[in-house]
Amino acid sequence: MLDRTLHVATWILSRLAPEGEREPLVGDLTEEYALRANATSSSAALKWYLKQVLASAPPLLRVRLTQAAWISTITVALLAYIAVGVAEFSVDWAISNRTATGAFAYKPLGLIITFPMVMFIAYFAARFRRRAPIVLGAMMLLVVTVMTLWTTESMPLWYRIAYFVVGPAAAFLGSAIRSLRPSRS
Repeated sequence: MLDRTLHVATWILSRLAPEGEREPLVGDLTEEYALRANATSSSAALKWYLKQVLASAPPLLRVRLTQAAWISTITVALLAYIAVGVAEFSVDWAISNRTATGAFAYKPLGLIITFPMVMFIAYFAARFRRRAPIVLGAMMLLVVTVMTLWTTESMPLWYRIAYFVVGPAAAFLGSAIRSLRPSRS
């Protein structure tokens, strides 16, 4: 049981450690484990080893995720997309985009208010990950395309066209504004 636990903990640590640091890290811990097992007991040494692996896992995982830039870019874009959804819902609620029967009322005011909000969200997304607004714009375009193709709801043609343009354009403009900002030296 101890050997299996040690093997699994070592495997997890070796998967989390960057490739160049993997062998020295695992080698040092394994060597210290052997010294502790000889000095005390295998179970006490295993407890120490597991504590080391558990303490090392979060920073190693953070390093791995920051090295995988595309994951963090997609994560920031997804969070921005959720923020855009909340903003759109808030705007629709604030300007009462529902008729008395509960049907959606297509008003240009909603698009006019949403545009700068999406730019603002994209601007801040670009502060975290430079390419996140581009991914956000692509996500918005994809979702609008899917919704347009599969919806049975009738909506005015101007509204469909506007949603193909407004969301992605606002995301790209938010990214452009972020790139125009002078850097601090």
